[in-house]
Amino acid sequence: MSSVPPQAPEPEPDASGEPWSTTDFIVGRGALLVAGPVIVALLWVFGALPAWGAAALGGFLCVVALVFLARLRGRGPEGGEGARVLVVGGGYAGLVAARALQARLPGGTRGGRHLGSGDARDGIASITVVDPQAHMTYQPFLPEAAAGAIEPRHLTVPLRRVLRRCDVITGSVAAIDDASHRAVVSLPGGGTREVHYDVLVVAPGTAPRRLPVPGLDDQALPFRSVTDALALREHVLSRLDAAASTTDPAERRRLLTFTVIGGGFAGLEVLGELEDMTRRAAKHQPGYIAGEIQWVLLEAAGRIMPEVSPALAARVHAQLLRRGIEVRVGAKITSARDGNVVLAGGTSFATDTIVVAAGSVPNPLLERTDLPLDPRGRVRCATTLQVRDRAHVFTAGDCAAVPDVTVPAARDGEPATTAPTAQHAVRQARLLARNVDAFLAGRLLKGYRHKNAGAVAGLGRRRGAAQIGPLRMTGWPAFLLHRAYHLWAMPTADRTVRIALDWLVSGLLGRDLVAVGRRDTAPLPDTDAPSTVAPRLEEEPVPGGQPAAAPVFAPMPTAAPTAAAPTTGATPTWGADPATTGSRPVTPVPARAAEEAARSATDSQGIPALQIAASQSGGIPAVREPHPSFPPFAEPFPSTSFPSPSFGEPSFAEPSFAEPSFDDAFRDPAPSLSFGEDREYGDPAPSGSFREPHPSFPSTPRDASDGPRAPYPSTSRPRHSLRDGNRAN
Repeated sequence: MSSVPPQAPEPEPDASGEPWSTTDFIVGRGALLVAGPVIVALLWVFGALPAWGAAALGGFLCVVALVFLARLRGRGPEGGEGARVLVVGGGYAGLVAARALQARLPGGTRGGRHLGSGDARDGIASITVVDPQAHMTYQPFLPEAAAGAIEPRHLTVPLRRVLRRCDVITGSVAAIDDASHRAVVSLPGGGTREVHYDVLVVAPGTAPRRLPVPGLDDQALPFRSVTDALALREHVLSRLDAAASTTDPAERRRLLTFTVIGGGFAGLEVLGELEDMTRRAAKHQPGYIAGEIQWVLLEAAGRIMPEVSPALAARVHAQLLRRGIEVRVGAKITSARDGNVVLAGGTSFATDTIVVAAGSVPNPLLERTDLPLDPRGRVRCATTLQVRDRAHVFTAGDCAAVPDVTVPAARDGEPATTAPTAQHAVRQARLLARNVDAFLAGRLLKGYRHKNAGAVAGLGRRRGAAQIGPLRMTGWPAFLLHRAYHLWAMPTADRTVRIALDWLVSGLLGRDLVAVGRRDTAPLPDTDAPSTVAPRLEEEPVPGGQPAAAPVFAPMPTAAPTAAAPTTGATPTWGADPATTGSRPVTPVPARAAEEAARSATDSQGIPALQIAASQSGGIPAVREPHPSFPPFAEPFPSTSFPSPSFGEPSFAEPSFAEPSFDDAFRDPAPSLSFGEDREYGDPAPSGSFREPHPSFPSTPRDASDGPRAPYPSTSRPRHSLRDGNRAN
């Protein structure tokens, strides 16, 4: 064992020349709390407080004073020199270890679910944590986040929020030179930073395994972070929408085939959650979509779930087959180019979704260090979590080859190592912090010994698999055990509560199966406008600047555009910019075709265009369907005349009933206001019938030289305005 770092020097003297001591600090702060009960007692003596109130308040202040003094009992001098601890990796093991070490800083709290037990020491001066991400992701809950059962942000723990007394550096460790006790950190901005340390904690975690299969890297979707889980969710849901929109059976079969590579816990959990999500999302798609969804699980080994017993693995295998999942064991992939998966036996199938969950490998960072590694690339260490021949270097988590003393050693002499699971990572991290504290204080270190308690896995909604000692179970009980254990292992209490609330909401209201991320957008059609577009109107100019009596309607041209306009294939692009494509040429049509088009065309109000053009030219009066309240065409139409208004004595002229003119018969009358008795339908309107003119009606009488009135409303002369008061019959 290497020598212990030098102890902190004696405290510097204060302004009075006397050395600073912890006792002075305790007496100075504690006197304020002790004086509180004395003041309360004086208030009771002088009658300012009743006896019961003084007793309660005084007892509370005494308890607070005792707790404060007890916490400051082991407090060392602020700013004293101690060991500098560098934690490489902010994953699960790194975060738990950093929190436990932070609790052992001078004045820190002790104990807790993830902090462990022990007394705080003054041997640690500072803690530095380096990780490429500013948060920790609890990966066992990633499948449920991808399926919509948990809010993805609730799986992350912000490092700076939890490690408030640590120096958190967002960057990647480029190299570690343990001989000189320094590490080089590559920052996101492109610079580098050197960090010196006295004690090194190596917990960078693992990296996803890359399979040497041609085309797999281009087609496979990663599944290691919250971003990967969200991207996979959006991709799977978008495949359902795309399959419901296509009419090609082969393309639809390819879109609805989902492939997962890897039959371990990670692969089965993502397969079970996403398969359950697609079945539920297919209920909102056309009926044939649910019957064509196909999930395929590929495992190169002879069976799935090597973490549990063969009996439990066989039971889970049978359950997957009953769910309609195709499970292929001993299947080795030889190619995955362009989404066409080819197996070693020659079997091939087309798929648009490939998820690789074929295990993990130690972080490649370890290869850029001078630490001893085992054949699998993990750091060799003792049961005390100290790296071999490096007493000041500790390691824990998935990257550490920690000997498992509960399992007999192999025949070749190599001891068995602990499995890369969450139950080992949390216990190793807590023991690591305790051993670092003991190492700095010169005490005896404790070895790691933990028997594997079992394994749990979630296989979808209300489905799971668990093995705890000799007990094997599936279904609801295993599902509850899976959630209960990982909820306990989730760091920080606020994240635990948030995840529990997510489960409650999703259980009551169901999972939200909407995709709000980026989708594959369909290209714009490169075709001409459909024939349903209204034809354009071309007016032939006549001498004198007046329009012709009959307009010429030209239908949309279907021939190729002129040479001046750019072309796309044989037709101009629909919706292109007219500034670049030019205006469409108008092709002359025969007079008979123009006449038929004119008769069939109508304006926005349904008035025939031929009637509009003729009425504008003064040929025939405007013909429009009468108002439903107006009498039938064959019956006489009343016509009432009113004298011009005068400002003298009011007088009412006798209404005169005249035969309706041809123009009156096709007006658009409205119900009139009647001052007489009720009349039968079709009877002449009694005296006093009138209609209030529109506010835009001119105050002067209409001049006949203005020409014919407009056949539809206008701001200058409304269609429903009254005619001259004294009109000739």
